[in-house]
Amino acid sequence: MSGKLFHITTFGCQMNVYDSEKLSERLRRKGWKPAADREEADFVFFNTCSIREKAARRVIGGLQRLKPLKAKNPQMVLGVGGCVAEQEGRNLLAEIPWLNLVAGPGRLDEVADLLDGLTADMPPAVLAGRPETTEQSGLTPDVPAADAPDHDETPAPLSAFLTIMQGCDNYCAYCVVPYLRGRETSRPSEEILREARDLVRRGAAEIVLLGQNVNSSGRPGRRGGQDFVALLKDVAAIEGLKRLRFTTSHPKDFSPELVELFGQLPPLCEHVHLPLQAGADAVLKAMGRRYDRARYLDLVARLRAACPEVALSTDLIVGFPGETEENFQETLTALEIVRFDSIYSFKYDDRPQTKASTLPDKVPEEEKARRLALVQELQKNLTLAKHRTLIGRTVEVLAERPARRPGQLAGRTRDNKIVNFEAPSELVGRLVRTTVVEAWPVSLIGRLAEEERPERLERTARAAQAPARLP
Repeated sequence: MSGKLFHITTFGCQMNVYDSEKLSERLRRKGWKPAADREEADFVFFNTCSIREKAARRVIGGLQRLKPLKAKNPQMVLGVGGCVAEQEGRNLLAEIPWLNLVAGPGRLDEVADLLDGLTADMPPAVLAGRPETTEQSGLTPDVPAADAPDHDETPAPLSAFLTIMQGCDNYCAYCVVPYLRGRETSRPSEEILREARDLVRRGAAEIVLLGQNVNSSGRPGRRGGQDFVALLKDVAAIEGLKRLRFTTSHPKDFSPELVELFGQLPPLCEHVHLPLQAGADAVLKAMGRRYDRARYLDLVARLRAACPEVALSTDLIVGFPGETEENFQETLTALEIVRFDSIYSFKYDDRPQTKASTLPDKVPEEEKARRLALVQELQKNLTLAKHRTLIGRTVEVLAERPARRPGQLAGRTRDNKIVNFEAPSELVGRLVRTTVVEAWPVSLIGRLAEEERPERLERTARAAQAPARLP
């Protein structure tokens, strides 16, 4: 199948983005090339998310809409991977009979090799579970081509994801992840560092370490890996790395040693994503979160004491079974106390296999919608107020890409705020200083600082090249 075209559509979290990037890398090594759109592709793959019912149904709808494309090109191999594939398995074939491949997140490493022996007229291949416990539907993967390069030479993203652990041992009452991605397993530190160095070599300025519970990586009792604090120090020491982030961290595993790293480790950015989920102890206990409101607020205070510039974002679920109006008001007061820089907020919905799906006292849909609207309106005002305090300040921005408005670039500050600013495209990939001139709830508008403006840089370059004058 050498020289054929592939197209991958990714849904869900950063770990899915990382998984898709790794699949793309393996396909390129075997001679495949990315297609600009799925209509021209020989292999179309959906990498999916099942954390919420809405996300899962969106995937199913997208696959159903591919029926005309499949009819137009019967030889196209259509695959679905990720958490929906793991959750539904062969059931997907009943709903989407034109599928050729179903691969759970633990089996994506096998997809590129599997395609060497898979054609559209063969029975569908279903890969679920872990390779060591589940057979591969009788198909044996090929070894990589003899002329495959030792490492990928494709330029890395400026901000590159790097998964350091998989799975989760927490079994929060609402979450399906442990059932779909398995128990926690940390990657060997040597493998992580080798990949991190390769990303920097290929142009990554920033690395984001990923895991369902990233700060439990390498803890005693976990399988494999290096202590997370030690790993952060080792990655931060990589020559050429400008920025380092990690997500998602669990409050119960946020050690004092990790808190102390903020403000001490130069590449480590001043931003922490720290899911709260609910502001009431009764709801946190029912969720199985293993911390209470006081412990969470103490952690926030310690982070801000260690690094006053730290920005905090969080996840919130409203309408968990049994959540009373009083419980919900405690979530609102938690928002006002912490004053997060941003939040990701959702209405609770039942997910298969989870404990919460069996709980009584479900909150009516219209009440969940009301509560979500109140949370989002409050946070919108809190974020805007924070953003307005930045007007007139000069901040460091990693210029990542052209912005939607012509003539502008978009990038992020060290504390993870989006800034759009007028600048030439030649500055993409650089760290630039930008003065904030406008503030909005979602982003900031900036202006290149005087020393970063093209005319100033050009004058400086000319001066450096001019011959020295004799006295």
